[in-house]
Amino acid sequence: MADPTDDYASAVDEYLARAYEGDRRRAVLARGGWDPTFAAELADLGWYALAVPESRNGLGEPLSTLGPVFAQYGRHLVAGPLLESTLLPALLETDLLIRAVGTGAPPALVDPGITDHWTSDVGSVTLADGRLRGVVHAVRFAPQAEVLVVVAGSEHGPSIHVVDPRAPGVTVEDLASADPSATFGRVVLDDVEAGESAGDDVAVTRLRSWARLLLACELGGLAQRCVERTLVHVREREQFGRPVGSFQAVKHIAATMHVRAAGLADLCTAALSDADGASVDDLAVTAATVKAHAAHVAPLVCEDALQLQGGMGFTAENELSAYYRHALALRGWYGDPTELELRVGAAVLGTRPAPERQP
Repeated sequence: MADPTDDYASAVDEYLARAYEGDRRRAVLARGGWDPTFAAELADLGWYALAVPESRNGLGEPLSTLGPVFAQYGRHLVAGPLLESTLLPALLETDLLIRAVGTGAPPALVDPGITDHWTSDVGSVTLADGRLRGVVHAVRFAPQAEVLVVVAGSEHGPSIHVVDPRAPGVTVEDLASADPSATFGRVVLDDVEAGESAGDDVAVTRLRSWARLLLACELGGLAQRCVERTLVHVREREQFGRPVGSFQAVKHIAATMHVRAAGLADLCTAALSDADGASVDDLAVTAATVKAHAAHVAPLVCEDALQLQGGMGFTAENELSAYYRHALALRGWYGDPTELELRVGAAVLGTRPAPERQP
């Protein structure tokens, strides 16, 4: 019996190669990574509803199914709020998020927990007396969001709240973005009514763990595409009457690129195979391990691709530049290697893993 995961990934790959590659991708990237028409198109295709339960009109697939799909997103450098539009409704199932799945209207994840080491730069949100207060200085797709999913800290621990960006006390400010695949904004919450909680501390940990896993898969697909593009280049580009890929030094770099990208893909596959049934603590350690490795490997593969393609990726005319900048942006999102290795090290040493920090 065919693995439905492979079927989904193949279908996504085929569609993107036909309907997104080339001029359309360049146009979306040139607009800063947001195209409402493209987002609505993906919603119509049902991609955002892949892991939404059937009871909420989704396809009801396990979250691990999303991993190979996100690898294809990375390969094709798909711009847009893919993580937010796919993961949030699958985990939280609130009415506002489910409606967003059907229309392509993006939710934004207002989570100070995207980093452990840069907390003073990112900001914080607190919950007290049913009100949300604080600011988060880096929120993907906040300017376009129809729904804000806010992770807030309190004396009882972190919790998740779904907020209308037009509610009194909410301010969203545009920010410049170095990531060609995503827009950014600053979200200020000034005594905003929190409403009912959409998730407790366990839900926060699961959300961050799955975010790390899927971002690792996206980085893996991105690295794989850089290998593919580089192999084509070194076979076609000639120096001294020979393809540059025939030179030993080039072969060594290309081999290292392949080993790194293939190893990351295998690690993602192994992690996903156990993720659906893992405990919250085990999932957190696994996700930190995979994301740490992906955040280390993917930029290295991009840098080798730049070297073997003569530095062309530093020019706007070559999309390798966009791949590299997106890899650098995802490198630190939900933990860079140093942050996450501390979490993994605590688990390996038998001490209690570092808890998710309070927002």
